[in-house]
Amino acid sequence: MNLIKTFRNKSWIKLSGLISGFALIILFAWIILPASAAGIEANREISAGTVDPGESFAITVHIITDQDIESLTLDENLPEGWQVSEWENNGAVFQETSTFKASTLEWIWVENLSAGEERTVVYNVTVPSNYEPGNFTLSGRISAYSVSAVPVEGFSKVTVTSSPPEANFSAVPLLGPAPLIVRFTGLSTFNPDSWEWDFDGNGNIDSNERNPVYTYESPGTYTVILKATNNKYRNITQTKAGYITVTEGTSSYENRESSGGSGGNGGSGGGGGGSVSPESTSNVELKEISSEQVFKEVHTCFTFKGETNEIVSVEFDPKKNFGKITAIVEMLKNTSSIVKEPAPGTVYRNINLWVGNSGFSSRENFENAQINFRVNRAWTIEQGVSKDTVTLYRYSDGVWNPLPTTLSREDNVYFYFTAETSGFSPFAISGSEKRIQSVETPSSKIEKNQTLNEEKTSEKDKQENLASDIEKEETKSSPGFKFDFVAVELLVLYGLLNRKK
Repeated sequence: MNLIKTFRNKSWIKLSGLISGFALIILFAWIILPASAAGIEANREISAGTVDPGESFAITVHIITDQDIESLTLDENLPEGWQVSEWENNGAVFQETSTFKASTLEWIWVENLSAGEERTVVYNVTVPSNYEPGNFTLSGRISAYSVSAVPVEGFSKVTVTSSPPEANFSAVPLLGPAPLIVRFTGLSTFNPDSWEWDFDGNGNIDSNERNPVYTYESPGTYTVILKATNNKYRNITQTKAGYITVTEGTSSYENRESSGGSGGNGGSGGGGGGSVSPESTSNVELKEISSEQVFKEVHTCFTFKGETNEIVSVEFDPKKNFGKITAIVEMLKNTSSIVKEPAPGTVYRNINLWVGNSGFSSRENFENAQINFRVNRAWTIEQGVSKDTVTLYRYSDGVWNPLPTTLSREDNVYFYFTAETSGFSPFAISGSEKRIQSVETPSSKIEKNQTLNEEKTSEKDKQENLASDIEKEETKSSPGFKFDFVAVELLVLYGLLNRKK
């Protein structure tokens, strides 16, 4: 009996010691460990759950702690190859370390965080342009010194779509008579930085502009090809077969001149919209377009800003309402192909200027039209042209007509002029050599003057000779002279006789 009691006492002592030791371990852990993982929370937000290859989206991670912690660390894991750039880090040190795999990112806060403090990380993610479509999961964890890591909660799914970037464009008009001016607009979805246009499907690049203008000279059906390129993407090509149709047309310069403006007394006129140029595209060095809303009795000014465009602006006072009108300036390489001969004088530039449709260029539609243009000083020096002789010529009714031209201002590079015009057609800026102080007289006039002088001299000589003859005759026939001579002779004889006596 005593043996049993002794055994029970020893067992109780061992059990008590075991319990006490376990309690001490728990107490020690509670004292030593300052925080637990349960005291940190992180939540992720994604700006776009579905993206295309090459597109970007933002990720925001909100972090909060209810305990004092040290060395807070955020690790984010993204699919391999996705590119990351930092936006906002709330004091964190952003690292893309080589100790982790390439898709692992790490933010570290050096300072301690007090209970209740929050931190926010925002970063941008770009999916490579050649990335295969699919569903992808983002993962991450948040940890601190002596605190176990916990996963980042919130959104984690991103879908990369299979729709590739699209090269696209539109054009206006799609149908019309030759020559047909078509305006193209690039509509590619992936922000290309270069364009290659083939307007007639012959394999040659016709333009590198984003929104070009092209003139179709001959009737036919044309295929248009656009290859758009971005340094983040592959080349993307869009082909539209039979996109432009050009019919037989009579939109010539002669029709422009003979067409009158339409519209009635209600104040709304025809001739608005765009204009068609009959000029050969091979002769066009530069084409610039300007559009304005044109309303009755509201002064209208079309401004041009091309570096090699010598036309500064075109302005007039409309007599009718036309709505939106387009003005086109064509700086030509040589004399316009639609005139019969070059302009007079030393030509500085040949120009075509079209405003509105073919019927717009009429005095019934506008008044007080002026063309403001410029001439390079260097050209006047090289050609020996006086600025006072610079004139804007307009080709109309088959001849070149000089327009009233005045010098408006000048700077170190250009002389600026204003010319009055009654219509729009081919023009030429021309000048002549500097005038010399002593004006040269034509040879024909010199010969004529010599002849007149000779005639006058001959007549004078005749008159002088005639006077001399008359004097001689008068002298010969004078009776007084004879009487005096006889009297002298008588006196001499009388004296001689008296001496003899």
